[in-house]
Amino acid sequence: MKGSEYILDYLKKQGIKHAFLITGGSIAPMVDSFDKNKNLEFICTTHEQGASIAAEAYSRVSQKLGVAITTSGPGATNLTTGIACAYFDSIPTLYITGQVNDYESTWKRMLSKW
Repeated sequence: MKGSEYILDYLKKQGIKHAFLITGGSIAPMVDSFDKNKNLEFICTTHEQGASIAAEAYSRVSQKLGVAITTSGPGATNLTTGIACAYFDSIPTLYITGQVNDYESTWKRMLSKW
């Protein structure tokens, strides 16, 4: 079982049925795992900020945990508006971000071909 499959399986066991996300390189395995998990649906947003605010609004309206998933770097940074809103209003939400592979960040592999 991949880590992404474990995370989605855990969310499903917690009663989560929807997650808001924007696809990106470091979160691609998670998006692939949604296909195997038929009881959990992702809603693809056009921006990470929209995903974070949608998760917070989902939690307010449904009284269920809102979930936003995004890629690393700027994707994670763009979640901050929704995170701040949820924090200040004490709205339970879960934010998950990907992480760049170690071999890409340590220059053990060339990132682009010239």
